[in-house]
Amino acid sequence: MSENEKKSIKLLKRPAKPAVPDSVKAKKANGGNPAWFLPVTLTLMIVGLLWIMIYYISQTLYPLGSGAPIDLGAGNIVVGVGLMMVGLGFLTRWK
Repeated sequence: MSENEKKSIKLLKRPAKPAVPDSVKAKKANGGNPAWFLPVTLTLMIVGLLWIMIYYISQTLYPLGSGAPIDLGAGNIVVGVGLMMVGLGFLTRWK
């Protein structure tokens, strides 16, 4: 084989990977949730559950039942479920 034939038989090198722009790297790094997101979400859901549990266990006296200056009555269930729904709404934004 001559030199020209050897050059034509050379294997092609794999092309280099294109460089990733810094803006794409920054978007990937910032794609997560802030540090406060999970604690706030879990706190809302747990407080809502505790609100309803305390309402039933205290036989409607607490947290804002017949023993409190503001009597919500069965509205305490709405407050507890509302807190849990806000926590669930936060979870829909989880990344």
